[in-house]
Amino acid sequence: MMLALGLGAGWGPSLAWADDGPVPGAASQAEQPAQAKKPLKLDDVTVRGDTTLEGLQATSATVLDRSEIVDRIFVTPLDIVKQTPGVSINQYHQGGTAAAFQMRGFTSCSHGPDAAIFLDGVPLNETDGYADTNIIIPEEIERVEIVKGPASALYGNYASAGAIAFHTIKQGDFTRLKMQYGSFNTEDMVGVLARRDGNLDHVYAGEIYHTDGRQNNSSWDKQNGAARWTYKLSENLDATLGVRAFNSRWDSPGYINQKVYDSNPSQAVSDVNGGWKKREEVRGDVRYKLSENSKLMAYTWHVQQDFDRLYQNWVSPAQKVGSNYGDERFFQRQVSGTGMSYNYLGKILERDTRFVLGLDWMKEFETRERWNLTVGNGRTRGSKYQDFDIDLYTTALFTEANYQIFKPLRLVVGGRYDMFSGHLNERIPSGQYDSEGPNLFSPKAALIYTVVDNWDIYANYGKGFALPRDRDLWKRSYLDPAIRYQYETGLRAKPVKWSDFGLALWRLDTTNDFQPMLNDPNTLENAGETRRQGVEAEANFYPIKNVRLHFDYAYLDTEYLEFVDAGKDRAGNVLAGVPHNVFNVEVAYQPQLGLGARLNYRYVTDWWVDSANTVKADGFDTVNAQVSYRFDKRYKLALDVINVLDHKYAEYVGFTNGEKIYAPADPLSAYLTLTIDW
Repeated sequence: MMLALGLGAGWGPSLAWADDGPVPGAASQAEQPAQAKKPLKLDDVTVRGDTTLEGLQATSATVLDRSEIVDRIFVTPLDIVKQTPGVSINQYHQGGTAAAFQMRGFTSCSHGPDAAIFLDGVPLNETDGYADTNIIIPEEIERVEIVKGPASALYGNYASAGAIAFHTIKQGDFTRLKMQYGSFNTEDMVGVLARRDGNLDHVYAGEIYHTDGRQNNSSWDKQNGAARWTYKLSENLDATLGVRAFNSRWDSPGYINQKVYDSNPSQAVSDVNGGWKKREEVRGDVRYKLSENSKLMAYTWHVQQDFDRLYQNWVSPAQKVGSNYGDERFFQRQVSGTGMSYNYLGKILERDTRFVLGLDWMKEFETRERWNLTVGNGRTRGSKYQDFDIDLYTTALFTEANYQIFKPLRLVVGGRYDMFSGHLNERIPSGQYDSEGPNLFSPKAALIYTVVDNWDIYANYGKGFALPRDRDLWKRSYLDPAIRYQYETGLRAKPVKWSDFGLALWRLDTTNDFQPMLNDPNTLENAGETRRQGVEAEANFYPIKNVRLHFDYAYLDTEYLEFVDAGKDRAGNVLAGVPHNVFNVEVAYQPQLGLGARLNYRYVTDWWVDSANTVKADGFDTVNAQVSYRFDKRYKLALDVINVLDHKYAEYVGFTNGEKIYAPADPLSAYLTLTIDW
């Protein structure tokens, strides 16, 4: 079985391309039900991979546009992807620590190596796969592309479950100011300004955020800023310079046990937990139009960041003052990348053709240190027990061709070749390790057939991989990459102006997965096999002007085919952390002026916490509501009520020391937002 979304633009009617100039107060999809997708033009190709956008129609990809991102309440920016069928979120509620999500049955997305995440072409994944989406300001996002599984030639490492590409506004003529206050003393102020002065487009975005948090020891402050300047040097040449800075500091409550979750979920584990992060980024792009049908693009970027986190679990009476318990981890990261691509949009043999050929190169340098924390000494560092550096070099060649074989049928073929090398320098414990390889080829292919106007069926195949995790790439160099194969087919249709729907079936198999040997748990081997498969469906209705009704549903079926964990054979068990069902329904009334409203219902069924299938997390359902009033084109006031029914639930449930642990979700809460557009 297999699944996909449909009709692209997230909860909207179609995979849509960016407008020439986004307007912050633009009508929502409820106001524009019959909006047609725009054909891709060469001038729209501004970021690595834009040429492949039309190829996403042959997959279950979701493209969320700006109207589906702004004017919503997100616990963290990662909540944006909840608007994708089959995705479930693990909000850890640990301040600036990144949340995680499940997609295509992989549960370590953004908090591990299962999903590739990009912001304007800059990868957010670190060498262990961790990707911090807290640096994103939702109000500056123009669109989000969510590709499921290893379906696109643009993405290699970390893209087993798929890839998420956030794209910011690059041009426009507007100013937006958002001021928000809500539960838990949450304050959020965001400003976005875009101007065009002759040949210069410039965009600025900034955010100041504070919350006390629902639990004790949960305060979080962050400041976020970005600027982009695009200058048209000539009719055929333009360049963009972008900078971004992020600062965050937080306390975190830790994960509470069952007794506390049942009696007082606002309690914290310890006042020791917390952290801070600083990040700076610069990126430059140059685009040269070779002809009316082709463009050459080059880009380079650099990121520098420091990250510090302290974590200590419950301190039991049996633990003595001064004994080691918990740790502080400090990670420094410097990464540089560059690349170029050739993009063609035209006709070959009188047939529409899209083609991209690109080369990426990236150098990552990370220093990782850990110290013990000791009972009774708060955040004071104890003895250091881990200290190492990683140098990782990645070179990738990618290509994709989209060709109209005849009018109803298009063929998409592509592939990428990834080459890795690097060095591990361990100081505690001492050791030096080098690696050359692995080098991996990942083919992709798809067909899309237009049965009649607005009725498309598609099928695709993609091969991907997962490298050995963290230092295993060097210290267990005998391990081969795990290999992932995805097969997908689907239908998307817009039978009438007032409705659209999509359906997809998918299967994603993993071979050569990493597992401990049954007779030697300290030794890993390439012997695991897993199967993930499912169905995803989506429907949108626009019965009257300004009204939208949305449904999406996903069924996920996962299984360990061959897998060993904790010295036990788990074959036949369900994969941990994956719910069988995820369902969303939303109704919205959003007129140009006056009173508006939105009501959302979300349901996630229970899931196994462990691979032994002995501990289960409860499913949950939530209702969120918004009432808004737009006074004129400038002013809008909105009241959001989160968890209207005040259900107690947790999106993250773990198991440690023989009991379940929880990150409780927010109870009934409210946020008042004033938005000013001019």
